[in-house]
This record gives sequence, structure tokens and C-alpha cells, in this order.
Amino acid sequence: MLPGPPFTGNRFLTTADTTDPDFKESTVQQFDLDLQYRHKTWVFSVAYAGAKGTHLPISRSNNQASLASPTNPVNGLTTNSVANADDRVPFIGLTPAQLRLQSSGNSIYNSLQVTLKKDLSHGFQFLAAYTFSKSIDDAGDSLGAAIAGGFGSPLLGQLVYNDQNNAAAQRGVSDFDRTHRLVLNYTWSLPRLSRNDAMGKLVNGWAFSGIMTFQSGLPFSIMDSAAGTLFGPATIYTTANLAPGTTLGDAGRTGSVSSRINEFFNTSAFVPAPFVPDGGLIDGKYPVSGGGTIFGNLGRNILRGPDQQDFDIAAIKTTTLTDRVNLIFRWEIFNLLNRPNFANPSNDVSTPSTFGVISALTVNPRIMQYALKLQF
Repeated sequence: MLPGPPFTGNRFLTTADTTDPDFKESTVQQFDLDLQYRHKTWVFSVAYAGAKGTHLPISRSNNQASLASPTNPVNGLTTNSVANADDRVPFIGLTPAQLRLQSSGNSIYNSLQVTLKKDLSHGFQFLAAYTFSKSIDDAGDSLGAAIAGGFGSPLLGQLVYNDQNNAAAQRGVSDFDRTHRLVLNYTWSLPRLSRNDAMGKLVNGWAFSGIMTFQSGLPFSIMDSAAGTLFGPATIYTTANLAPGTTLGDAGRTGSVSSRINEFFNTSAFVPAPFVPDGGLIDGKYPVSGGGTIFGNLGRNILRGPDQQDFDIAAIKTTTLTDRVNLIFRWEIFNLLNRPNFANPSNDVSTPSTFGVISALTVNPRIMQYALKLQF
């Protein structure tokens, strides 16, 4: 038996995780077209690749508090307050923020992929791969996964922001979307000298390899952890508002990322979600008592974080000791240029001391490692 109001003392709200009885298996359709041209040891290709996901798992609350009015009372209530949100839910006795797993998610991915490859000849091979792509879906998991470590798994599904009854409103670029990505890699084995003396052993057997990565930053949302209190407990899955008279174009700032780590974007372009005071109206018809916040009007993943550049190289020396024994030395350097690759900034407008501040890196500083191996 579920308890009824008032929820005090030994009458606690119950949290229930439920699954849609009509839950469907997820499906992904993949399609591509690839054109290739070969000239000697070089291969050039241009390809289109796409994918469409349907019936993806989404976790949303189907017990979000409804809005009440004198002409449309909810469970006998005619006003809306933070205190009575638990009494305005469809299922009395369950918390407003319960999770319901359903298969209503969708995604679409489109990409242009260009590659230039040189097959191994004269000890050298090379590959350059460029991707121009966009992935769109209607739910995100990186926020929950970073906090709870479980959201976004097939068991729990992706998370819906803001109004839990309108998942389509948060349709946007995927959390993992990178508009541009260029990867270059190569290996080069130096020619061998036809001599077996000490000089030959010193000069012969050298090889070099490297990987260079250039890619756009990851998208992120502007959140407001104090929003939506009139619909239930404030959560971290609610967005903020654009400041009056501003557009998303006003959120950008120029200059290097290093010069913007304390304010990566124009933080004054965003404000907390609207607060409706005591006696105010939501949408002009739902009266509020005591005051509280509603949802913000910003979508999901509306800004993009810092780009990423990384250079890794390796030098390998193979020295032949006998016909069956080799001595292999490896020297590997990660992030050769020691370039700082910054993570996305803090994005909660309700914590102004850190809002817009970058406080972490996504790639380690320069790291070198050495290895010596005897092969027989």
C-alpha cells in the first residue's frame, strides 16, 4: 500500500523504478556509400556513412507534478507550491522524480569521410582520415554517467531534461558529437646499411611512428540545478534561460582557450530559470503560492567546448644480436608538444563562482616511456 499525504513522520514517499510493459528492442540501421581511387601505392576514398537508431532506451519520470488551477484542480489542489508538489503527482505516494524505462528514443548520424592511404613501400606507410559529421538524438547520458556512474547504461537508459512529459523538446546534438575530426598516422622504417660491423648495428633497425589527432570540442548544456522546484525536487537535469535581449550568438568569446579558462563563454548571456513569486501565475493561468522555479527555456547541448589536438610519436630500434635473438628498444612520447587540452567548463548557472570556469584537462601533459625487450 502506498502512503497518502501528509508525507511526514513514518509516512515516506516511495521511489520506484519502472519499465514500460511495451518496451521494444532497440534497432540500428546503418548505410554507407564509398568511392575509391588507387594510384600505385596510394588509395583515395570519399564516403558517406549514416546510422539511424530507433526504440532507444530512455529514462524519464512519469510522475512529474501536474499544474493545478481553480478550473482544473489536481487531487483537490487549486494552487501550485514547492511544498505541495508531492501531492500533485499522477501516482500519490511515489516521488515525482521516479524513473521509468521506455523505448521511445531516436538518433540519427550522418557523416562525410575522406581518407588518403599509402600502402607500405620503401619502409613507409601513411593514413590521413577526415570526418565531417553530426549526430542528433533526443536524450543524453554523459551528465548522469559522470555523477552516478550508471545512467546511460542499457539497464537505465538515457536521461530526459526539463519537462519529463516532453522528451522531444531536448532533441539536440549527441553528447559525443564532434563536428570535425582529422587523424594522421604513419610508420617509417629507415633503410638498412649493408654492413654488419658496430656502425651497422648502431645505424640499422630504426623505425619511427606517430599519430596526430585534431578534433572539435564536445557539446554541453547550460544547466540550472535550482530550476523546476514547482514540479518536484530540484535536480541537475534542468536547464537555464537566455538573458533578456540576448541570443546564443552572444555567448561566444574570442581568444585562445588558455586566455578563457576563467570564463570560457560569455556567462552574462545566461540567467537562472524563471522564479514565479507568491501570487504569480504560470503561463498566465496556474496560480503559485509561496514562490518557486519553473523549467528554463534552453535546449540541450547548445554550446561546444574546447577543441583537442594531440601528437604522439615513437622511436623503435631493433638490434640483431644473433640470427634468433633481437634487442628492441622503444621510446614513446605522448602529447609531444605538451599542449593543454582542456575539458568542458562548469555549466551550472546556479553556482556562479564556477560557472564558465574550466578546471580540468582531457589529455595528460607530456608523458615519455621507455622499454627494452629481448626477443628470441
